[in-house]
Amino acid sequence: MLSLPSAWLAELNDQHALIADPDGRATVLTELAVSAHRRCDVDADQLADMLEFAESARLWALEHDQPCGPLRVDLGSTRR
Repeated sequence: MLSLPSAWLAELNDQHALIADPDGRATVLTELAVSAHRRCDVDADQLADMLEFAESARLWALEHDQPCGPLRVDLGSTRR
């Protein structure tokens, strides 16, 4: 079973902060993960998982921040 530091998980789950600054929050998550590894709080496999989660969270936030709406295609403006 995957066990990651609870403080790091709390940062990962802060969706508002992730959406507000995806790159900055991913950097913080990465630095926290590397720090945890240096302190031997997590092993190499856990570190790899944490880094993957940080990047996935960044990509999620970037995608989530995009406006959602209908795709507007004006087919009537085509000239022949």
